[in-house]
Amino acid sequence: MPTITLTRKESQTNPKIPIEAEIISPDVFLNKSKEQIAELIIWRGNRQLPLNDLFTLDLDNDLNCKIDDLKIILEGDLANIKRIGQGITGGEILINSSIGMHVGFQMKGGKITVNGDADDFAGANMEGGEIIINGNAGHYLGGSIRGDWRGMSGGKIRVEGNVGNETGVWMRNGIIEIGGNAPMFLGMHMHRGLIIIDGNVEERAGAEMTGGVIIIKGILHKLLPSFEFKKKTNSIKLEEYGEIKGNYLELAGDFAERKQGLLYLDESKNSFHFKD
Repeated sequence: MPTITLTRKESQTNPKIPIEAEIISPDVFLNKSKEQIAELIIWRGNRQLPLNDLFTLDLDNDLNCKIDDLKIILEGDLANIKRIGQGITGGEILINSSIGMHVGFQMKGGKITVNGDADDFAGANMEGGEIIINGNAGHYLGGSIRGDWRGMSGGKIRVEGNVGNETGVWMRNGIIEIGGNAPMFLGMHMHRGLIIIDGNVEERAGAEMTGGVIIIKGILHKLLPSFEFKKKTNSIKLEEYGEIKGNYLELAGDFAERKQGLLYLDESKNSFHFKD
């Protein structure tokens, strides 16, 4: 696989000034030479800089290949770098660091792996592909950017750790898996798609959802009163995911809306919601 490695240079510049680097993408790097990639422009605050001002570049092969064969590896301190992998259609990006906001924004294909934490809006407005975050994720994971009412519409996101508020907000399709916990508004305004969380959720899960499925394997500390208990089940069959076995409580909601989605709660951890 043709691979290009970008290693962040040590810098004494203010780390609070974000760097906009949507050009770090297999779509942009494809069929370019090392010299051409080094001269690509990124923004640091209100200043334009060539890519090689911030990174050293190392190519192990020619990048004249199919996009799905191209791999980008990012090393160093990348926590203030935004928009990595924006709109990519194929290839692979491996990030060996925590990463800034909007990683995988509007992603359409390919794969992004973050070996660290991801800031807010990871996978926002995503249409396809796969994002794996081996740390925690910030707010609005797989959701919509400010002013938009269309969140993630395809693809898959897996977060091994915790997530922030409004994960999956305005979600229209796709899959989000969460290994840790979530605070408020998980799946808010959800239309379609699937969210599975292994950990606990604070409150307001599924607020104003009109479709889709949320499965909470931990504790939902506070259940919205606009959800209605339907039945108990030991098998959740999902066309896009397969079968999930276990003892679950099936609820429909949000009945504050004209249409409803489904919320499944682990029975052993959430029966307290229905005790007198």
